[in-house]
Amino acid sequence: MKNTNSLYTLFLANGVSSFAQGITMLSIPWYFTSRGESSLFIAFFAIVTLGSLFWGLYAGALIDGFNRKDIFLGTNFVQGLIVMSVASLGYKEGGLPSSLVLIIFGMIFFGYLIHYPNLYAFAQEISDSDNYTRVASWIEVVGQTTAIGAAALAAVLLEGVHGINMDVLGLKFHIPLYIDKWAMHEIFLLDAGAYFLSFIIIMLMPYTPSVVLSIHQDQDIWKSMKEGYDYLRNNLLINVFGLCSYSIFVIVLVELFSLVPMYVRNHLHQSAYVLGTSELMYASGSLISAFVISKLFAKMSLPKAIIIMTFMTTFAFYLSAMSGLVWLFYVVCFLKGFVNSGSRIFRVSYLFRLVPVDLTGRVNSMFNVYTTIFRMVFILAFAFPFFSHGSNVTYAYAILGTFTLVAGLILVILYPKFLKLTAGVSPNPPVH
Repeated sequence: MKNTNSLYTLFLANGVSSFAQGITMLSIPWYFTSRGESSLFIAFFAIVTLGSLFWGLYAGALIDGFNRKDIFLGTNFVQGLIVMSVASLGYKEGGLPSSLVLIIFGMIFFGYLIHYPNLYAFAQEISDSDNYTRVASWIEVVGQTTAIGAAALAAVLLEGVHGINMDVLGLKFHIPLYIDKWAMHEIFLLDAGAYFLSFIIIMLMPYTPSVVLSIHQDQDIWKSMKEGYDYLRNNLLINVFGLCSYSIFVIVLVELFSLVPMYVRNHLHQSAYVLGTSELMYASGSLISAFVISKLFAKMSLPKAIIIMTFMTTFAFYLSAMSGLVWLFYVVCFLKGFVNSGSRIFRVSYLFRLVPVDLTGRVNSMFNVYTTIFRMVFILAFAFPFFSHGSNVTYAYAILGTFTLVAGLILVILYPKFLKLTAGVSPNPPVH
């Protein structure tokens, strides 16, 4: 496989930054939930989601118009500098106001909108088409491995450790391990260090583009963005497939930032340890999916595999709505991680075979805009105080499950046409 060293270096840099980001993005929602400010956070999340509509389109044009290595360098350095500045203020003042914590969340969230499309576009650019599924799986392995570590550490940092008591076959043990609870500015400092380390790794990465992209930096940005829109408008089946296959991602992201803290605290009546463990189970399901999903569905078409995982997601969310058991919540989190990761691998592999490499960034950004609109609708709806009272959050889970149910039915109806899209398609997508 070509550019192997570049891919390995890219995965390492992504893993480093993802580790600290995972801790931060898990800590911030819990920070506001523990302060009884869930509605404030969800309202801000809705505003950030609304603002990301334009930024997502602009990011796609940047990805297709600039050196993708330079984009990684720029985003890591700028984000690291911002997080470091806020962390330094927290150390100086002995804490941070909620407004600055929200700003960091918004900044990292906006960073996601350019980081991940750039990551996948870069991977497509420097890898062979025959290895798209393998490369997508590696991205999942690295991402979810770091997510597991981030979830485990977040569970410790959010609550601290005051000794560990264990009961093994009736024998009781006490491990004198004591770790103080970390403040948000301390977590931010860890995040900033990871950004700068990732910057150094990427700077040392060998990179020779395999394709000379036709878009130039001096091209009109509006014209550039419109080309992504025009491609999807002229390829409606690809458009519908992307929308429906992204439904899993939509509801999982809404759940992660808007619902899980409320579900754990208000419905399950549990602490941050359960929140961290749930993220650990989710990441474990994603990691195992990255290793086995291709073999598990080896004899099945990519659209059919995505259809099955869409209905599995519906089942998982309906089960969450009906259950109040912690152990079952962990099982459901594992299942959601498994299907979200698997569907992403197959979706990326399917779209890589259809979308030209020089349009990948803008097409992905168009899909991000679509999914952002859906997420915004859900987030605004769930920001109503009704959902933060008692176990009312379970109604939100039922609503999200119905969303993937509808998406799955559309995929079933159009399944024969999706198969024809890749019939006779060259394994190497053309470049405009």
